[in-house]
Amino acid sequence: MRAARVISEDGPEAVRLEDVPEPEGELVIAVRAAGVSFPDVLMTRGLYQVRQELPFTLGWEAAGDVVRAPEDGPFHEGQRVMTLSYGAHAELLAAVPEWTFPLPDGLSYEEGAALPLNYLTALATLERRGGLRAGETVLVHGAAGGVGTASIQVAKALGARVIAAVSTDEKAAVAREAGADEVTVGEDFRAQLPGPVDAIVDPVGNTERFKENLRALRPEGRVLVVGFTSGEIPEIRVNRLLLRNVDVRGCSLMVYAGEPDGPRKAGARLAELVDTGAIRPVVGSTYPLERIHDALREIDGRRAKGKIIVSP
Repeated sequence: MRAARVISEDGPEAVRLEDVPEPEGELVIAVRAAGVSFPDVLMTRGLYQVRQELPFTLGWEAAGDVVRAPEDGPFHEGQRVMTLSYGAHAELLAAVPEWTFPLPDGLSYEEGAALPLNYLTALATLERRGGLRAGETVLVHGAAGGVGTASIQVAKALGARVIAAVSTDEKAAVAREAGADEVTVGEDFRAQLPGPVDAIVDPVGNTERFKENLRALRPEGRVLVVGFTSGEIPEIRVNRLLLRNVDVRGCSLMVYAGEPDGPRKAGARLAELVDTGAIRPVVGSTYPLERIHDALREIDGRRAKGKIIVSP
């Protein structure tokens, strides 16, 4: 089978499309669509917090059809599923059962591949870690990307007012389509806010931006740290938190892994939001697997609008 392989940690250009043996495992999926995310770019450079032994198959979110499953398990041959499992940029994938979920009816494979990573992250960030309440105002940075559009939709589903922060007018249109109530464009986001906000979703990082985040909060507001796509991990003096009575909270979907049946319950919560029409993934560019380099470059160049997808 074909797979996108990281041969050396020299960036996206080091990825090679190769023929490799079919995966072993009890649960195997024929991949119809796979998501491409910023962690994939980091993995090609050896900069992600999870390191894999070289060479390895890239990707960790996919949607497809079950081709092999345990007889006594929750999945059956031919079932449409979505999964978070390493090695997703390939024709076949050995899936992790705990992080594999039925693909909701009405969603395409491309939308399914855009759902687990970004939307579980948004759910963990806003509902679990952020404690978002109906009527609160949320500012979402990087709002036109995969995590950003997911955060907009989940925040709206929870009853919040959403302000999207983007870098261009083109990305502003994507954020509005995802459901944002208001949009700020450009670096000086705080000057464009109508007032202080209750929560800020920040997948971008950058120390100066982070200082502005803290200044933009209401008392007892919180900055929800999701990632560092800027390439810079912010450093701040914690007296700023004390003086303003604000919080900084780290947010990761792995919070669900620490509780019994946590991933399954989180997946069911997502399915519930899909069924009610509250969320629907925003799919951006779609590439064949042969063009994995173009997909990675689009993310690396901060040009992504919605979720980037590759299809074997």
